[in-house]
Amino acid sequence: MISPMPATPDNTATQPLPSPALHPEEGLKQELALLERVVQGQQSSGVLLWRCEQSLVVPRSLGRKPAFDQACAAMGAQGWPVVVRDTGGDLTPQAPGLINIALAFRQRRTPGAIRESYLRLCQPLIDSLAPLGIAAGCASVEGAFCNGDYNLVVAGRKLAGTAQRWRKMASHTGAGEDEFAVLVHAVILCDEPLAPLWQAGNAFYRACDIDQRIDPTLHVSLAELLPDNNGDLIHQSLVRFSACLQG
Repeated sequence: MISPMPATPDNTATQPLPSPALHPEEGLKQELALLERVVQGQQSSGVLLWRCEQSLVVPRSLGRKPAFDQACAAMGAQGWPVVVRDTGGDLTPQAPGLINIALAFRQRRTPGAIRESYLRLCQPLIDSLAPLGIAAGCASVEGAFCNGDYNLVVAGRKLAGTAQRWRKMASHTGAGEDEFAVLVHAVILCDEPLAPLWQAGNAFYRACDIDQRIDPTLHVSLAELLPDNNGDLIHQSLVRFSACLQG
């Protein structure tokens, strides 16, 4: 289990690197707890890195599909339990070889704030990949899993998906009416065989009678981008991403 360490002097929480993969409900719970600490003014920002047990994480909106329960039972029988999250987006396959990163901070609701919030997470990740010879950027990739405008993309293929959630700051913090706590999340395809992820995602769509499919050719992992890596890519990536976000 990941336990955030006490806040550093600048009131930004740090944490030890994760080892065992978490059940998705536990990981999502810890992300929301991080966001709530910022909402309550207990810390100004924080970073959480975690890995997830094999599962399919879906938005609550899919739970309204008539065949949803049937699809959940079918996927659970295949070793892919379905877990519902409160935020939007779309189906996201999870596995221990993917890295989840959550960054929480205070943000004013101004024009361009959504983009600025995404870039607070994406730009450090982009900068940390550049010394490895990986030229990443933000773009939409139609047909990729959980597509959005701020996917982390390398040569047109999706390396990471992103999402964000906003909450009003608690009144006792003295925050202005336009000041919010923001949680920005990324899931990075690191060192996991990708084909089973998309097979499971598409099997869920079929079982749920959803006319949508994930295109496997539109994705790339760090393992594929760094074929000559000789070490523990998961650990190396966790250290690299932790340093770039907390440095």
